[in-house]
This record gives sequence, C-alpha cells and structure tokens, in this order.
Amino acid sequence: MSTELVVAIIAGIVAFVSAAGTIWSSIRNAERSDANARAIAQLKFESDRLKLAAQREQEIANFKEPLARAAYDLQSRIFNILKLNVVDVYFTNGSDREKKYIVDNTAFLVAQYMCWTEMVRREIQFIDLGSSEKTHELLSLQDRIFSAWATDEPKSKIFRIFAGEQRAIGEALISIGPRGPECIGYGAFLTTFTEGSNPLIDDLRADVISLGRNLDQGKERLTNLQHAFIDLLKMLDPNYLRFPEKSRTKV
Repeated sequence: MSTELVVAIIAGIVAFVSAAGTIWSSIRNAERSDANARAIAQLKFESDRLKLAAQREQEIANFKEPLARAAYDLQSRIFNILKLNVVDVYFTNGSDREKKYIVDNTAFLVAQYMCWTEMVRREIQFIDLGSSEKTHELLSLQDRIFSAWATDEPKSKIFRIFAGEQRAIGEALISIGPRGPECIGYGAFLTTFTEGSNPLIDDLRADVISLGRNLDQGKERLTNLQHAFIDLLKMLDPNYLRFPEKSRTKV
C-alpha cells in the first residue's frame, strides 16, 4: 500500500472521528439545552402554581373570615331570642329606641349573613379548605342553612325566606370597596334601607316584630338555624381561635 494511500486513509479516519465527535457534541448540547428548557419550564410552572395558591388562599381568607363572623353574630342573636327572649324584653317592653334597635339590628344580622353567603357563591363558588371531604362538608352545611330558611316545615311562615329572596337580600347589601366586594355595615344599612325602601327588608323587620307575639311559632326554624350556624363555625373555626367556645352553645 502506498504511503499516499495510507495517509489518505488516516486522514479520512481522523476526519470521520472529528465529524462524529462534532455530531455527538451537538447532540449532547441539544440534549442539555432541551433539559435546561424543561427545567426552566418546570420551575416556571411551580412558580405560577405557588402564586396561584397564594392568591387563592387570600381569596379564601377574604370571604371565610367575614362569613364566620356573620354566622357567629346571627347565631348569638338567635340564642338570645330563644333563651333570653330579647325581642319581648326590648320590643314589647322596651323604649322606642330599644324597639327600633332590636328590630333593625336583627334584620341586619340576617341580611348580613345572606350577603356574605351570596358573595361566596358568586366570587369563589366554594371555600377550598384543603380537602374534598372538608369542602363537601362545608357545602352541605351551607345547603342545610339555605334550606332551613326556605322550608315549609315547620308550618309557621315566620322567617320563611325563599331561595330567590335569600339571594336578593344578599345582593342588596353588596358594596364594591377598595379591596373588592364587601357587605355594607350597620350604619349604611340603616340609611339605605329605610322603611318602605325594600320589601324584603321590611318583611325581615315584620318577622322580628312577630316574634314578640308568637315566639313559639318561630322557635323550631330558629333553633334549626342556630344549630346549623354552630356547626358552620365548627368548620370555619375548629380551634376556637376567633370565637370562644362558651359563646357557641346550641339552644
């Protein structure tokens, strides 16, 4: 074999090896690039997921806290109506100021709860408490309260509020504040819902007044509602961090 042929063969082998090395290096670089791209995409996905979770948690807090407060205030008023007969004390036997307060404030507490319930339904549909079991339990409690207002059993019409009326009352109290939708306060309630301005609010006031004469007729519905509110508080504040245990006694 001639020297020239040997040299040519060796040069060819060297070129082939060099080309193969270049191709291999390109493949490896491409693989590294793809791996880096996938890693970056995964990091972005995780970052977006954490941001969404944080946003969701804030949305939950925005509605869970006031919903719990509204349930606590209303169950407390119902307890006082049934156990201490405050409607009789302050309306039947009270001063004009006391009569007005017990009627207006009780109507407000009912409307306030319905307002936050409507906002939960409208804004986030349900409150995600971290597991499907807890979420299902909360939805069941809300449905139980919803039905307790609307049911024809007991036969008494005192505080019987139909489904559409519950939502309408809630909608009427929604106000758009700097941080989004919120429920108006008691002062705004008094100036906004004067007598004759809203038939559903007038009906709430009439129901409160009727309790002074017919407490027994409203007792079953109110008892069922108060028990359901206590159960709702157990779900929203299980460790009694915001609302003391001694003030959450079922009638």
